[in-house]
Amino acid sequence: MLSAFKNIFKIKELKSKILYTLAMIAVVRLIQNIPVPGIDLDMLDRAMKDLENSAGGGLLQMFNVFSGGALQNFAIGVLGIMPYITASIILQLMTPVIPQIEKMQKEGVQGRQKYIQLTRYITIVICLVQGFFLAKGMPTLLQSKHAIVNNPGMTFYLTTTILLTAASLLIMWLGEQITDKGLGQGASIIITISVISSMPTAIQQVFGFFQDGDLTLIHMAILLGLFLAATAATVVVVQGVRKIPLKYAKRTTGSRGAIEKTSYMPLKVNHAGVMPIIFASALMMFPEMLANYFQLDALSAMLRFGSIGYTVIYSVMIIVFTFFWVATQFNPIQISDDLNRSGGFIPGIRPGEKTAEFLNNTMTRITYAGSVFLTALAIVPIVLYSNIEVLQGNFMITSFFGGTSLLIMVGVMLQTMQQIEVQLVQHNYEGFVSSGRLRSRSSL
Repeated sequence: MLSAFKNIFKIKELKSKILYTLAMIAVVRLIQNIPVPGIDLDMLDRAMKDLENSAGGGLLQMFNVFSGGALQNFAIGVLGIMPYITASIILQLMTPVIPQIEKMQKEGVQGRQKYIQLTRYITIVICLVQGFFLAKGMPTLLQSKHAIVNNPGMTFYLTTTILLTAASLLIMWLGEQITDKGLGQGASIIITISVISSMPTAIQQVFGFFQDGDLTLIHMAILLGLFLAATAATVVVVQGVRKIPLKYAKRTTGSRGAIEKTSYMPLKVNHAGVMPIIFASALMMFPEMLANYFQLDALSAMLRFGSIGYTVIYSVMIIVFTFFWVATQFNPIQISDDLNRSGGFIPGIRPGEKTAEFLNNTMTRITYAGSVFLTALAIVPIVLYSNIEVLQGNFMITSFFGGTSLLIMVGVMLQTMQQIEVQLVQHNYEGFVSSGRLRSRSSL
């Protein structure tokens, strides 16, 4: 493993990509730490501390973690890369519904450029809307009594909206530069770094609890074991696939005669990725906000982050969205037609309708397992947040024991390591494992 990291810097191209990626990440972190003009940081810090244990405090901490701590300082980069990711998700969901978008993706390089440009336009609209509401809500952050904004008014709202939009678009551009000239997928790298940036503070808080006597060595060992177990389970399911064997029609190749080609089709256990958790988390914000707005205290308590009602509804929504996302992204009929045109077939299954039915049933069974895992992974932080006395109300610590944070970190790190592994193997260097190849998949 150590030799692999040494070999990285022996490859000039790979070294340049890593250094370029680190430079872009440094710029992103700088943007996420420049406060918006007109904000009283001391008052904002007091308001954030007062709201940690209040209704909506969990959601507020969640947003702060995914913004890389930018909300805590109300930095110009508080929107981060999320508007761009939201725009990408919207277009992906609209692709099966709107034929023009699907046709655009099939038009080669030119169509792909139009698709990317459309994503950028949608990102601008989302940034303007989110930026304005964030600027409008900051003076009365969750009904805080602290004077966070020095001179609230339309001038502050407009200038802050422009600043937040411009910073988010700059982060989006930096992400695209990482994808083109750096290492890994830019947007994923940025959101991963934003989440990881909270880890040193979380570790510091855990050791603070230990020094104060709130946690013993046994508690520390249990937390470490739980973290390692959750990480290992996430790796297994993210990498896990169901291999469907494929055979292709025999073809005559010169003097060798007929050759039958065999292969397999990998169906991912976690085909939906982190999207169901993101959808469910986003939608679960609105019921509590509406209940608080209309002063429905009983309903608000039931839907509060960490409550039993919140956990049950959240779990059901993750399962539903998992099947919904797989249904929009996995098309067994099209896959069956593509196999038929290329002369491929699944042994023991008739081509055409029977193949599509087999693929649909197989993916449905796999999705059951994937949805159960996502649900279990998502509710672990909520259970710790609500039931562990010393960790109650501390989302920054509990978020690293599962949920979106852990899934994103594991998925992006594995993807990045696989890209580095490919570069090392191509230049005849030893990879991260003794076999010289990092397994990109593992079958269950």
